[in-house]
Amino acid sequence: METTLSNYCPHWIISIVTAQSGIDFLSGSSTLTSIAKKYSRGLSEQYDPVNYQYLEGIAEEKLRTLSEIEAAENAVIILNAYVYRRYKFHPDNKPRKITGLFGSEFSGTKVPLSEQREVCKLFKAFIFSIRSNIYNYAPSGWTIIEEPEGQWLGELVAEPSSIFDSF
Repeated sequence: METTLSNYCPHWIISIVTAQSGIDFLSGSSTLTSIAKKYSRGLSEQYDPVNYQYLEGIAEEKLRTLSEIEAAENAVIILNAYVYRRYKFHPDNKPRKITGLFGSEFSGTKVPLSEQREVCKLFKAFIFSIRSNIYNYAPSGWTIIEEPEGQWLGELVAEPSSIFDSF
């Protein structure tokens, strides 16, 4: 009997790619579906398959939340701050060490993906915190693409979504 280890995508990466999907959608000319398919394809190369509808639903909910608070032109800034926060810090505010002596934060986990609602709750809590000046925005000009330890994730973000991702 062969045992297979779970290789689920870490939750912090789901948080990042869904926020980045919102940035890509607001900054570009691609549909949210084609953007979600790009990230689904990229994540599924590293981990157990991640459904694009799951990513698209979370990204759409994040954009809806930003619309409700009337973020307008600040939406991309808020989303980038969230990407920065999730990339640099654990939820308990401890700095995230991407590569360590005994492994990598990019390693797959045994914990299945959270429900969309749970992922969106974290984003709403972040918005409350940033509006209350508990968290800071990302440094000016910061992007995950330029993070030296970003590995394949930075490359995936830098990759433009194409019309072929829509199929």
